[in-house]
Amino acid sequence: MSSDFPFWPLLQVESVLTLATADACGSWSAPVLYAASLANEKPVFYFLSAHSSRHIKNLPVNGSAAASIYAGYQGDWQAIKGVQMHGAITELNEDSIQHWKTIYFARFPEVAEMINNPASEQQKKIALAFERSGKFSFTPSLIKLTDNSAEFAERNEWLFD
Repeated sequence: MSSDFPFWPLLQVESVLTLATADACGSWSAPVLYAASLANEKPVFYFLSAHSSRHIKNLPVNGSAAASIYAGYQGDWQAIKGVQMHGAITELNEDSIQHWKTIYFARFPEVAEMINNPASEQQKKIALAFERSGKFSFTPSLIKLTDNSAEFAERNEWLFD
């Protein structure tokens, strides 16, 4: 799947989405592996997390969260590129799980292989934990692209309904 969004290539190359939420104790962030797809001409990020994780347990009712993805720093500040986002996290229902697996496992076939054919006791434990984990989506309502290679501190924004 392709997109005309200038941030789309970054989303396809990188693998870690940092999610940020807040609770009574303060702000919290957590890195998760993600697979991005387009739904109704806007990006959707699919990930899994334990229901007991702080970033999931303390979601507000509307699922509001912030997220970011940045390319790894290679010693050149002029090459800094990434996206900052605000949106909502939603746990997927049973009807959506197969779609989630299709998108996620296409991006991470090694994870599917480990789950379907665990080679060790440790991998069996991971496969079991994977099956118990919640399958979620993060749908941004705002995306800001930072691309210092184009122009220092240049930021472009996209709003989604």
